[in-house]
Order: sequence, then structure tokens, then C-alpha cells
Amino acid sequence: MIDGRQLINGRTTLEESYTMKKSKALVVAAAISASALLVSTVPANAAGLDIRVGTVQPMSGAGFAAYGTGLANAAAFGVTSVQAAMTAAGVSGSCKMIAQEDSVSDAPSVVREAATKLAKSDKVNFIIGSLTSGASLEVGTVTAAASGVIGIASAASSPALTTFKDNDTLFRTYPSDLLQAVALVKAVSKAYGNTSWVTVGAINNSFGTGLATAFKRAWIKNGGHIGGTVLWNAGAASYDSEAAALVKTKHDAFVFVDYPDSFAKLAPALARTKKWDAKVTFMTEAFNDDSAVKTVGASLMNGIRGTSAKTNGTDAAAWKTAFVKAYPKNPGTFVDGSGFDAAVLSCLAGISATATTSKALAKALRNVGGINGGAAYSWNQLTAAVKDVAAGKPVTYNGVWGYTKFDKAGDPMGGAFEVWSIKDGVILHDSAQDVQF
Repeated sequence: MIDGRQLINGRTTLEESYTMKKSKALVVAAAISASALLVSTVPANAAGLDIRVGTVQPMSGAGFAAYGTGLANAAAFGVTSVQAAMTAAGVSGSCKMIAQEDSVSDAPSVVREAATKLAKSDKVNFIIGSLTSGASLEVGTVTAAASGVIGIASAASSPALTTFKDNDTLFRTYPSDLLQAVALVKAVSKAYGNTSWVTVGAINNSFGTGLATAFKRAWIKNGGHIGGTVLWNAGAASYDSEAAALVKTKHDAFVFVDYPDSFAKLAPALARTKKWDAKVTFMTEAFNDDSAVKTVGASLMNGIRGTSAKTNGTDAAAWKTAFVKAYPKNPGTFVDGSGFDAAVLSCLAGISATATTSKALAKALRNVGGINGGAAYSWNQLTAAVKDVAAGKPVTYNGVWGYTKFDKAGDPMGGAFEVWSIKDGVILHDSAQDVQF
């Protein structure tokens, strides 16, 4: 897996390990099935599909490696967890992690190539990833054109995913920035009042412009004023002109939507103007991580506040303990559970589906996510969940990351957000300010 157990040419291929595991699993399943004839009935209408899963995540490169590695590991853990539950339940079929592709900082061309490989060469049914919104749209481009392939973005938040023409093949387990915009409005309003002036700055991509636009609309609707909007491009040699434009605006506070690598260049430029105060700056989830603080510099981040999606799942602390035991070298980020849930939902959908067409798999995802009701099951109740799904029943998977009901656009119909702040290089959280939808 990603911690070095099977890394080949920068890509992790797990087919061989599953060959050995499946032979053992078949022996166990046979024994369980035989005993079940005496004590219970194994679901008679289990689909028996062999579901193939792959991931595309930035496991190397600048900025995102910790997030991408964590999400990839969590997805692999989700697949093996459901496969173990299927064996224990005596349910036919399988769910396998076929390959895990490295998108190298989520470069769009690399993502599209990796997703195409997974869809055409590896013939996966589900692609989990990627980390960023722009990269996830690249996955959606591939799944929309493919047959029998569904993408599940595990950390992408841009509203662009909601309106993307993906033929109902692109889902996500992470809440939309349309919700985060409201959480930001609440946080800024509490600090500076509903009618204060806010200047918005954002990286010029689908994530940055999407959240910036959503925030501005929500802020104005709330009675606030926008002092100005400044966009910047990733990889620029200098951000002095952007910094100067930001501090010239009328503002009580700033809202910045960015990534650590680019803000590591913008923050010093802002500091050089001597007109920027980190304490009046709000940011988003990319900075709710110790590695981000280190990348930018604790002194430049001191006093910054922000919002980020947070887990509101079931028994998340126990899951984290189990995950760390399975992957002791995992870097660990706040969003790992979302990757696990995406994988579990993929495997459960494979059991629920009557076929491996895109339409059948999309319908099955909603059937196990809770939109059709059914008994609720958490991550440590997967054997019972598998039995119900194999018997043709809808279920509500209450995941580690959250309670996921997919709407018509493939978005989760809710989410939770936390407000965080940075003091002397330490990230602080105040649960009293949490916002839940």
C-alpha cells in the first residue's frame, strides 16, 4: 500500500496481494457458509459482483502529499474492511483495491492520465479522488465518457462539482463550499458584525473562485459589504502586486481561499506592506493542518482564523485507533475518514447493484447512503450492513466522516464545519462555534 508495502514505479498495484487474500477468504467464507446452514440463512439474493476500486490522490509532490497519502490509505482500509465483512457474512462477490495512482500535487494532466488508466486499463468500477476540486473535475471528465465507472471525490469542495455535466457519474463525500461559505459568514459576522467590510482574495482555480463567489453572495445577503476581490495564480514568481491590491481596499477583515504553497509566497508579500494583520484574516481547511503552518511559517500564520469541514461521523475516535494500527506510518490529516467512507460506500454499492453499468452503480450509491432509508450502520457494523444490502434492503451508512445522503447532483445533503485559529504555531479548535447543516 502507500506505506511502501507494494509500491511499483510510483503506482501501487494490489491485484497480486488480493489473489493470496482471496484464497484465504474463500476458505473462511466456505466454513462460515457451511455453519450458517445450521444456524441462519445467508442472503439468497446477494449480487455476487466483483467490484474493482482505484484511487487517484497526490501522494507526492509539493503541498498535498500528506493529505493524498492519508486519503489513499484510508480508502484501501475501507475496501479491506468491507471485503472482510463480506467474508464474515458469507456474501458472494468481492471488493478489491486494484491500483492507487499518484497524481503528483494533483496536476490536471497527471490526474486525467491516471483516471483514464484506471478506467480503461484497470477497468475499475469506482475511482476515489482526487484531493482538489480541479483534479476531481478531471476525474469527472473521464467517468462521464466511460461506461460503468463512478468517481467519488473525497475532499473536493467547489460548487463547480454540483453543476458539472458528468452524466451522474461524479459524487463526493465532502460537503460543498456552498455550505462552507455560510459557515465563514457566521464566523466573520461573530467577529466583526453583519455589516462589516470584507476583502476577498483567492487562488485562481475552481476551488478558489468557487468558494470566493459563494462567500461574497452569502455575505452580501447577510447584510455585509465587499471591499474588493483579488485573484492570484499558483506558481507566480512574485505576489507583491496582489498584496498591494489587497491592502488598498476598504476592509475590516480578509477572507482568503488559497493553498499553503502559494500563500507561503503571498504572506511575506502582505507582511512587507506593513498594512496587513493576520489577526483579521480568515482562511479555509487547507490551513487546518500542522504541515500547512510549517510551510507558511508560524509567525506569519499567528492569529489567523478559519473554517473547515469536520467529521460528524459515528465512533470516529475508535476508527482512528484502528486506522493507525493498520497504517502506523500514515501521516494523518483531519479528512482521512472521508476517503474511508468513499471506499466503503463504493463496496456497499457494488453489493447493492444489479449490474455494473454507471446508472446501476449510481442508483446503488444512493441506496446505501441513506436516501432510501433503511437500518443505520456505522463503520464497525459492516458485517450486518453487508447482510442487509445483499438481501436487497436499503441501508443508511453512518460513516466515519459523516452521514451521507447523496442528492441528485451526487453531493452529500449536509455537513459540519468547525472554526479554528492559530496561536504560536498551534491550531486551536472551539467546538462551541461549530456549524452543522
